[in-house]
Parts: sequence; structure tokens; C-alpha cells
Amino acid sequence: MKQQESQATASSPTPEIIGEFPCTQTQLRCWVLDQLRPGNPALNVAVRWEIRGSFKASTIEAAFKKIIQRHEILRTRFVERGGSPYQQVVDATDFKLSVIDVRSMPAEQRDKRILSIGEETASAPFDLARAGLFRVTLLMVENNRAFLLITAHQTCFDGSSIRVLGRELGEIASAIEVGRTPILPDLPLQYGDFALWQQEYLASYGFEAERNFWKQTLADAPYFEIPSDHPRPAIKTTSCDILSAVKPVDFGERIEAAAREQKVSLFAYGVAIVSLVLHDVTGAEDIVLGTQIAGREQSDLEPMIGVFINNLVLRLPVRPDMHFNDHLRSATQSVSAAVNHQRMPFNKLVEFINPVRDASRNPLISVNFNLSKAFLEDRRYGDFELLSAASQSPGLVHDISFAMVGLPSGWRMSIEYNTDLFDRSTIQRILQLWQDVYERALSAPAATLSTKRLGQQSPVYANGTTVASAPARAPAADSHAPVLDIAPAGQEDVTGLSPPERIQLLGEIWAKVLDVDKVGPEGDFFALGGHSLLALRMLSAVKDRFGTKPELTLLFKQPTLGGFADAVFGPAVSDPTVPVAARAPAWERNDYKRGTGACAVYTINHPFLYYQLANRLSDAVSVYNVNMFAASEAELSSDAKLEDIASSAIRAMDIPRGAGPVGIVGLCVNGILALEVTRQLRQSGVNVAFTAAIDAWAPGYVRSLPWLTQRVWNAEQRLKRTIYFIRKLLTGRMKPSSFLREFRVTKWLLGTFSLGRARASEEETANFLVTNYLVRTARNFKAEPIGELLLVRSEASPARARKLLFGWNEAVAGKASVIDLEGWHEDSLTLDGMRRVASAMEERLVGGNN
Repeated sequence: MKQQESQATASSPTPEIIGEFPCTQTQLRCWVLDQLRPGNPALNVAVRWEIRGSFKASTIEAAFKKIIQRHEILRTRFVERGGSPYQQVVDATDFKLSVIDVRSMPAEQRDKRILSIGEETASAPFDLARAGLFRVTLLMVENNRAFLLITAHQTCFDGSSIRVLGRELGEIASAIEVGRTPILPDLPLQYGDFALWQQEYLASYGFEAERNFWKQTLADAPYFEIPSDHPRPAIKTTSCDILSAVKPVDFGERIEAAAREQKVSLFAYGVAIVSLVLHDVTGAEDIVLGTQIAGREQSDLEPMIGVFINNLVLRLPVRPDMHFNDHLRSATQSVSAAVNHQRMPFNKLVEFINPVRDASRNPLISVNFNLSKAFLEDRRYGDFELLSAASQSPGLVHDISFAMVGLPSGWRMSIEYNTDLFDRSTIQRILQLWQDVYERALSAPAATLSTKRLGQQSPVYANGTTVASAPARAPAADSHAPVLDIAPAGQEDVTGLSPPERIQLLGEIWAKVLDVDKVGPEGDFFALGGHSLLALRMLSAVKDRFGTKPELTLLFKQPTLGGFADAVFGPAVSDPTVPVAARAPAWERNDYKRGTGACAVYTINHPFLYYQLANRLSDAVSVYNVNMFAASEAELSSDAKLEDIASSAIRAMDIPRGAGPVGIVGLCVNGILALEVTRQLRQSGVNVAFTAAIDAWAPGYVRSLPWLTQRVWNAEQRLKRTIYFIRKLLTGRMKPSSFLREFRVTKWLLGTFSLGRARASEEETANFLVTNYLVRTARNFKAEPIGELLLVRSEASPARARKLLFGWNEAVAGKASVIDLEGWHEDSLTLDGMRRVASAMEERLVGGNN
């Protein structure tokens, strides 16, 4: 097989910001979902086109570059300030068309490879902080035939954008080939203009009218869902599969004729059918499902690429004594009313309806339905033609999604479903039922609904029963619970404070964000008017005050102030006067990501530092963290040896017998511990592919140097550190209070004048105690030879550390590689730094698997 993938070879200059705009409500919704699960593949829009005829990869690439330059949204990134995102447009992005050639593969292998590549390109994550949330792969399958695999993030692309992109690609590419100017209309607006318009609309009287309609429509609406085959996971997953049935051409003619006869749209007819299917499956008579509307009401928006799509909630009554035609009229009225009030952004709808939050469910919508003609117009452009092809889903937002797509060859009926909830056999029966209900309605529209095996409830399940699932709607927290009289904020050092005192500090942040006087331990964030954006602002404030930013999913799990405080701060520190045995403290394991393959990476301590690593490694790699942050001061005063601490960490890792290659990662003194963990693991037969030590000098190496050399090195580091943080302060990347806390003298002055910001957060205190404990136990540690070592150097270590291999020569016998990162210590493990480290880790894991 020949596989060629073009990549950018030269680094590009820093892009210039040419505009900043508020996010639209759909972008905000996507951003929140990305915060819940960074790099969420369900937010990718995957498109597959077939291209036939005479074409050049260079021409296709040039055409895409012109499209990106033409549409600002394809040169947009997202930044966060104070818990709120903004979109920034840059002047240029590094777009490069990837080309993969499978023409030389045997036909029986080629189709499988095409599917595999499609899945990989569709599900690869995007980093919203990087401009250009858009990528394209040209997959050559024959000399005059290829597939274009297009993946864009939902913050910049929707279904109608596919048609715009196809037209512009065909016109520009064909024009380039013959040397003429493309015939394209000037764009009257850019996406940022639409964002500004929407911001103004949300403050208008028209928005209030929309708000009143939706409040009335969804009053007391149930959370509708189909009973699942398997218990619902605690956190919503996006794994999915899709089943389809392609209907003959005459089916399309029949449904169009029936819709014309009843004077309704094909979409309204389809909604009536699907609501009956859902009634058949569940027995419910109050059906709530979602759909998406293009949102391009003005003609100026039609030629634009961007995300204008909006979620609509349809509430449909189903009464068994109704005739189908009556039910169709009722469904049409519901659809028309929702469409007439389509300007209500779904994100705002969720805010003011304020449903009970459940991390395992979407708000308001569990089941979705869409009906449309194919977005791409099959058409010839010069010497080639573009044809629509079935795309592969990168992930599913809803539990189940019904979709009908009209193609020249006929209509395709598809059900995409969450594979963690439903068996394939169940979806096959629902798909067949969907087709049967269409046939029933087309053949006997005057029959009453009660005269339908199919049976009244859940005929789709093989044994007539379903696995019991969690309640469709979690019980609401008591919003009238008594509120405690909370004292004003005093200190911010949570170390050793009692639970009520910790709740007091956190409650002040909640009260300010929620704009209420006080919040008690039983106060529910969402019941008190909180929503996702306020939650993110609250988490940002928690980070500013305590130095740690909890994940948004934690709030969904623990929405009350008391529960959230316990989850964030953990148990109170034990009495340090209680004697403990001289043994290693217990470790706990956090699961960042469970991968699909056998490889795994285990990070040591710093549990909040490595979370992004999980999103930078492929889905095949599991990522875990083991840490001692819950250990008490008494436990951390034990006289255990580093070897014993490593053994305790290995027990917490709980690596299964026969597991694939693993990697061990540690920062600073934890890098020293990582070497001992590696030694013991290899001794027990575990395949350790690499050990990564970040800014970790061999114990005793610096102290073995001449006294004058040590003084010079220390002076150099202090000067470099001061310059680094001054530069960070002057460029606005650091607050003055945080800057002052980085230096002993200024930190002491802050503490002397009782300025609370000088006090360490609980995480900082735990990190300080754990680090000191490990430094003490590692002081006389001498590593044994372990093979290759991956060393990572930040600006906190001098350039000479690369040549000296951080003093590890004896342990690695010269088998070490060094990666240089920008940033000071933990600062180096930002998105770019973590991406470089992840790439090196992945390379070694793959090598260790061969």
C-alpha cells in the first residue's frame, strides 16, 4: 500500500488577530459541551464527498485555501476570560490538504481501509484555542476517483454550510484549472456580524415574546426517553453506531403525494410518523423530541459558512382514539408553532427552563429527528464532478437520532444510537417499526391509532421487557431548603478548616455568581438559577481563589454546595498528633480516559496537571493518575523509603496482568519516583515502553558539583525565573497578586499585611506537603539502569541539562532523549507543550507494542 500524507514542514508566524466577537448561543452551547469533555468528537461535523474525473490535489488544496480566506469563521479560535468564551478571527491559518493514496491496495482490503480512515478523520479532536477548526483529507482510491473527507467543528460549520462549501469548492477549483476568475458573489456579512446581531436580539422585546411562548409550551413537560437495554452510565457517553434502510424511489413519490394531499410539509408528516413510533415503543402520550432548523432566515446568511443551526423542542400529544389524519394536523400545528418561534437559542431555552441537571443526560432532548434533502448538490464542475456520499459519525449527542435524507436514488432512513445504552437488535426492530408505521399511515390514513404488534408498548424488545433504567428525571433539589447565616469571608487557606468553614468560603463565590444573598449547604446551584455558563464562571472564580479549577462534570454530580465542597476540598486534614506507622501513605487513582486499546499512561501526582494529556493521546490509549493528595500531614511525616512509596503507587495503579505497553510520567521529584516505579514494574514483568521525567535532576547530582558552580547555577536560575514571570506579568498573562506570590519576599509581605491572596490553596498546600515528603525520601536514592528515558526540559532547567541528561547518565547508559518546551515548569505543559509530549509518548507506546 502507498500512503502519503502531506504535512506542513515549516513553522508559521504567529497569526494576527483581526477581530474579536461575542460567541453566538450555538457556539456557547458547543463550548460548554467541549468543557465537559475537551475534544468531544460528537461536536465534529463529518462530511464525505466523492470526486470523479480529472482533478489535481494541488488545485483542490488551493481552492480550500481561498475558501478559508473568504470566510472568517474558518479562521476563528476561542479564548476564555472570566469563565466566558469569545471568538477571535486571525488573518491566516496553516491549512494543508492531507493526501492518502490507497490505489495500490487489493480491492477487498481497500474498502475496509477507507472506512477506517473515515472513522479516524471524523473523530480526531479539535483544540478550540487554535484557529482553523477545519481539516480535509483527499483519499485517492482510483486514478480518476477519490473521496474528500471533510471534518469541521460545530462551532464553525453546519449542514447548510455543506452546500455552500461544495458550490464554492467546485467553482474555484474549476476556475483555477482553466485560469479564469471564480464567479462567486461578494459576501455581504461575516459570521462575527451575525454574532453581534444575535447579541442585540437577545436584549430586544422580540426575544421576550419568544421566551413567553416557550415557557408556556414546555410547562411541566416530561423528560421523554426510550427505555434503554443497559443501565445508563453516570457520565453521558457519545459512542455510537448507525443503521439504515434505503427506500425505493416510489416511496419518496408516495410520501410527497400524501403530504401534498394533506397540505403539510414532508417534515411535519415525518414528525407525525416518528411520534407514533415513539408512542408504540414507550406507550407515552406526551412525546418530546428535538430537531434542528437551518436558522438562515435572511437571504444575506445563505451564502455564508458558519453555524446558524438551532435546536427546536417539539412537544407532541398522542391520543390512541385519534385518526392518523387528526394526529397529523395536531403534529403540524406543533411544528408550525415551534418554527415560528425558532429564534429562541437552545442555550437560552435551557437557561430559563432550567431543567434538573443530570450528567448522564442531555437537557430537554433525548430523542432527535431530522428530515432533509442531501446537502451537497451532485454536480459537474469542469473536468470533475462532486457527489454526496454517506458520511461516518464521529459521535452522538443524543440517545437516539432518527434521520431521513432524500437522495437521487431514493430516501435513506437511518437511526443513529448510543451503543452504551442500546443493543443493535433493539434498533433494528425500531427501524423496522418506523418503516411499518409509514406504510400503515400511507395505506390507511383514516384509521384510528388504537387499531394498530404491533402492540401498545415496547414491541421492539425481544422478550417484551426492558432493563430497568434510572428515573427519566432526577428529583429536584428542595429550592426552599433553609439557608444558613454565613459569616463574611475571612481566610482563604482551607487547610485544616472544618467542613462548615470550607462551605462558607465556597458559598461566597456561589452567592456572587448566582446573584443571591446567601447559599446554604443544601442549596442546589441549578435550582438557584444557575446554568452552564454561570457554572463555568463559578469554576473560574474557584480557580482564581483556591488555585484549582474543578471539572464541570463534578458540579453535575454534586450540584449542592455541601456536596460540591466535599468533592473539591476532600476530607478535613487529620490530627497531626496521632502517631502513624512508618509506611508509605496510600495512593488513589483517577481515571482520565479509558482507551479502546491495551496501551496506558500512568501519571504520578499533580492530578490537575495531566488531564489535558488524555485529550492529546489517541482514543486507543488509557490515561490514569495516581496521587497522594488525600494523605494527611501525619502520613506524610512517615519515614518510608522511596522504594516503599513506589510499591504503594504501583498497587494503586492496579495494572492488569498481561496489559500492553505502559508509560510512567512524573514532574520534578515525581520523575525520580517514576524511575523506581518503572524498575519495579519491569521486575514484575510489565512492559514499560517509556519513563518520562519532566525537569527531574538525578538526586545528589547538583550537590556533587563544586561550590562555586552551584552558586552560579542557582543565581542563573533565579534571574531567569524573575525575567520569565516579569514578562508574563507585563503581557497580561498573570495577575499582579499571582506574580507577587511567586517570590519569597513579596509573598512574605503579603502574608504579613494579612492579605488573603498570599495564602496557599488546599491544592497548593497538598502539593507542597507531598513534594517535600518525596524530596526528603528521594535525597539518597540511586537509580538502577532502566533503559531509555524520555526527559522533558522546561525553561526552569538550563540548556546545559540537555547535554548532561539531567545527571542520569549512569541510570540510562546514554539511552535518553530530551524534549525542550517553552514555559516555566508546570507552565510548559500547556496545550502546545502537552501536544509535543503526547506525540513523543505515542511514538514510544506504538514502538513498545511491536
